[in-house]
Amino acid sequence: MKKVLLFLCLITVVFTMRAQQDFYVVDSLYCYSHNGATTTPTERQYNLSFSPTGEVLESRREKYLPWLGQWRNLAHITYVYDNQGNLVQQVEQSWDTLALTWVNATATENTPNQNGDFTQTVNKVWDGQNWQFSDRVSSTFGANGFIETLTQQLWENGNWRNNLRILYATNVLGKFVQTKFQLWNTTSNSFYDVNRQTYSYDPQNQALEMGQLTEVYDQALMQWDSSSQLLKMYDSQGNMTEQTTQIWNNIDSNWVNAGRILQNYNVENNLTLRTELVWNGNQWVNYFQVNNVYDTAQNLIRFEVSYWDVTFWNLLSSCDFYPRFHHEVLAVVAMEQVIWRLPNPYRIGQSVDCAEMLSTGAKRLAIFDFSGKLISSQNIENQLVIEVNGDLPMGIYVAKISGERGNFFTQKILIVSGK
Repeated sequence: MKKVLLFLCLITVVFTMRAQQDFYVVDSLYCYSHNGATTTPTERQYNLSFSPTGEVLESRREKYLPWLGQWRNLAHITYVYDNQGNLVQQVEQSWDTLALTWVNATATENTPNQNGDFTQTVNKVWDGQNWQFSDRVSSTFGANGFIETLTQQLWENGNWRNNLRILYATNVLGKFVQTKFQLWNTTSNSFYDVNRQTYSYDPQNQALEMGQLTEVYDQALMQWDSSSQLLKMYDSQGNMTEQTTQIWNNIDSNWVNAGRILQNYNVENNLTLRTELVWNGNQWVNYFQVNNVYDTAQNLIRFEVSYWDVTFWNLLSSCDFYPRFHHEVLAVVAMEQVIWRLPNPYRIGQSVDCAEMLSTGAKRLAIFDFSGKLISSQNIENQLVIEVNGDLPMGIYVAKISGERGNFFTQKILIVSGK
C-alpha cells in the first residue's frame, strides 16, 4: 500500500531588515470576465524580473482559451532603462502558435533629455525579417523644462510624413493654460487647426484644475466654436471628487449635461470608487463603476468593473494584483532555525500546523511553479494552520513565506489533488 510520508523539515528562516528604499512591486496580475455567477479567466501577466530600483525588465502576458480550458502565451515584453531609470527601449513579441515560439512584433525606442522627458519616441513593427519604422513622436521643451510642442510623423515610402501636432501653453507652475490640436494638410504642406482646450484653475490653489473648455475650429467661418467643457470639484485633500462633462447646444446656445464622474477615496487618499453616470435628459443615470481594493500597505490588489443593469450593479470584469517587497531577500542580518512540519507531498485542502511560525512575523504564503510563475498568494498572518488556496494541478512547486520585515523561507514541495 502506498504511504504518504510526512517529512520533518529543517527550514532555515532568514531575517532581513528592509532598507529605507524598499518598496513593493507587482509580481503578477490575473484578470477575469463575469457573467452572473460565472467567472472566466481572460488574461494574466507575470512580471518576470525587475531592476534594483523596481522597474520591470521582463514580463509575459497569457490569454485564457475557455473552449480549451487552458492558457496560451500572448505577449513577451522586455524593457531597457538608462542609468537614470528612463525607459529607453521596449520590445514586444507575440506567440507563434504554429512554430510554438516567440516572434518579434513591435518595438519602441525613447530618447530622454536631462530631465527625463522624452524628446523622441520611435515605434517599429517587425515584418518577419527586419524592423520597419511605423511612426515617431517628437517633443520640444522650453528653458523652464515645460513641454511646448508634440509632433507625430508616419513612415511612408521611405520618408517621414507629418500627421498631427499639439501646441502647449503653460503657466509658471507648468500647468496647461491652453493646448491646440492640429492635423497635417498634404496638399498645402502645412498644419491646420482642429480643436483647442483652455484650462482654468482655482484662484486659491493654482494646482487644482477647475475646468476645461474645448472648442473646434470652423474652417469655413475661420472662427472657434464651443464644443464641450469639463467642470471639476475637489475635497479638502485636493482629490478630484466630481467631474461633469457638458456639450454646447448650438440651437439653444446653452450647455447641456452629458456625463459625470464621481470619485471616493480612503483615508490614505487612494481612489476607492469611481462611478460614471450619463444624463438622460432629465436626471443622472448610473453607467459604469470601478471599485479599487487595497491591502494594509495601500497596494492595489484588486479592481472591479461593473455596469448598471436597470436596478443593480452587474460585475463585468476584474483583475487581481499580487504585490511583494522588492528587496525581501536582501540585506541579511541574522538567521535562526525553525522546525516546521511540512507535508511532502502536500494534498490540496490539507491543513498544516504552523504555530512555530507565529514568532517570525510571517504574513504571506506564495506558491510558484518551477518556471518562476506566481501561482497563488494568500495572507497567513497570525494563523495557527495553513491551507493552500486554489485547486492546483499535480506537480512540483516552490512554497515561499515572507513577512513585513522581509523574512522568508522557500521549500520545494510536491502538490497532489484531494485531501
